[in-house]
Amino acid sequence: MPFSTITEGATLAEQAGEQPRRWAIAGIRPQLALLILLTQAVMVWWVADSEIARSIYLICYSLMMPTALYLLLVRLLRRWLRFDRRELLMGYIVLTCTLPIVGFGGLRFILPGMGFFPYFSQTQPQWNSYLPYLAHLPVLHDAEAIRALYRGQSGVPWQAWTVPILFWSLYLILLTGVWIGLAAILHRIWIRQERLTFPITVLPLQITDPQDDLLRRPLFWLGFAIPAVLQSLLALHDWYPAIPAIQLKVTYIKIPFFQSPPWNAFPDFPLGIYPMAVGLAYFMPSSISFSCWFFWLVTRLLYVAGSAFGLEVGGTAAARFPYKEEQAAGAWIAFALMVGWSARWHWQSLKRHLTPDELRTIRWLGLLALGCVLLCAGMMMLTGVPPLFALLIIGVYVAYVLSGARIRAEAGGQWTFAPATWTPHRVANAVLGTQNLPEEAIVAGGYFDLVHVDIRAQSLPYLMEGLKIADSIGLHWRKVLVWVAIGTVTALAVGWWSSLSNFYALGAATAKSNAYAMWKVQYGMQQMHALASTRVAWDRSGVLAVCIGGGFTLLLASLRMRLNAFPLHPVGYVMANTITMDSFFLTFLMAWAAKVLVQRFGGSKGYRRSLAFFIGVTLGDIVTQTGWALIGKLLDVPIYQFLS
Repeated sequence: MPFSTITEGATLAEQAGEQPRRWAIAGIRPQLALLILLTQAVMVWWVADSEIARSIYLICYSLMMPTALYLLLVRLLRRWLRFDRRELLMGYIVLTCTLPIVGFGGLRFILPGMGFFPYFSQTQPQWNSYLPYLAHLPVLHDAEAIRALYRGQSGVPWQAWTVPILFWSLYLILLTGVWIGLAAILHRIWIRQERLTFPITVLPLQITDPQDDLLRRPLFWLGFAIPAVLQSLLALHDWYPAIPAIQLKVTYIKIPFFQSPPWNAFPDFPLGIYPMAVGLAYFMPSSISFSCWFFWLVTRLLYVAGSAFGLEVGGTAAARFPYKEEQAAGAWIAFALMVGWSARWHWQSLKRHLTPDELRTIRWLGLLALGCVLLCAGMMMLTGVPPLFALLIIGVYVAYVLSGARIRAEAGGQWTFAPATWTPHRVANAVLGTQNLPEEAIVAGGYFDLVHVDIRAQSLPYLMEGLKIADSIGLHWRKVLVWVAIGTVTALAVGWWSSLSNFYALGAATAKSNAYAMWKVQYGMQQMHALASTRVAWDRSGVLAVCIGGGFTLLLASLRMRLNAFPLHPVGYVMANTITMDSFFLTFLMAWAAKVLVQRFGGSKGYRRSLAFFIGVTLGDIVTQTGWALIGKLLDVPIYQFLS
């Protein structure tokens, strides 16, 4: 069905050619709305219980375990469900866009950070100097509520949490407003004009396709069985060490024949195979998967080159060469600017194909995005962050998330990580300097970094993929955006309840609770403490490395546009210095080699046939991990951590 023929007031059933329903909730049937909201509530509760209490990560992937399980269940039960394909995929889109907000970079880091300074200053005196600056911040101030948060065995003191819940919920909702506005502007450009591949959408579209029954293909089940067997053996081996198993998750090793200078400067090599990552990398264009592993190798060889010239390389004392994080920050910022500039050019031709109503809606949503950016900066200013710093911080964060969404649209990937240590707060301090920055501004920036340190909780990458799915099956994009907005609010409501209940029952600082969230808070506050302790005008070498990284990204993009045969894609360099490539270098190499061989000897027909196998590998890995997580919950036993 043509995209433009779907009217805004029609329900999904009307779009499918059925008789109009008597009434609808925001354009969808009440039964579907109930299915979405109930499923979301169960999933949010399950995520909090699994990730906080059991350290089993369900939603840190680009393809999340709960939503993959949803896809498999609706596929198996579709003949008994009173929903059509578009309605079921509408549910999938809303769930994928709203679940991450309760995870890393969302509520997961905010909650254990709310009482950090008062609690840990009792045993770590370096935090005492920051206590006077907490009075005006939206954090916990009740001493008993703070103690119970970290020690556990307590109910939730909701009254003490009123201000933190309201403030940080508003901030996360405003960020969602930014992503909704950007998605409205960019989705047709990326989908219709640039025709990006969106590798993550392959699995949901294929598994729900009524014309192509994957479950009847032997290649699908062969691919499914490989990770199912390998991961299950690992889970059983964790219980019974006598059971043999092959280690899959990444371990970092020294390359044996790189023992003498300058080759011993080469960083530890990531040895590991993630079946899901192999499957997702197989869906991306070969030029991108090649560029990813190629630039990872090149950037690691810079360590060797630095050592050959007598430079101290990163990882030794305070040495920073080759400025890995700074290069990454520059690449991500430049990539976002390039995406924005390209969209500006495409927008002129796109306007001619929009109806006046659509054009008006997109312009209003663009203004919504701008307004939400300014309001986010305003919330930072309320906590003491100077205006210029606040605008730069939110600007860099929007650039990181936009680049992450574009990377997902072109390259997919199992994770979406922006620069790990050069957070927006760090970039702003490096550019503007901390010499005259008030102490309260640095402390407030540390709290906002609990959100900005990880982009995986933000919905823009999922939203662009969801709109690609919607475009493929004839869902109207405005209905999708409306329900993502509604789902964000409901996910936050259930997320605060389920997350706080778990933290207060277990204790955020005890061994019963997931250690990663607490470690991330401590690391972020140590970074803040380092900034407060070393007041400098600006970071000359760091900013120069940022400019070099950004300039090289723009050079690659220019060569890619001007030379048809140029083999390197800027996405490869943008990803090269991130945790994603540090963990999945080998899987990108394997997927690229497999795809090249299949296309070389099997042609396009062989490649199309092979998709069933790699969809099976991807889904088999997700479903197996999900199954073991459910077994751990039902039996109340610890389960092998498949990720790290």
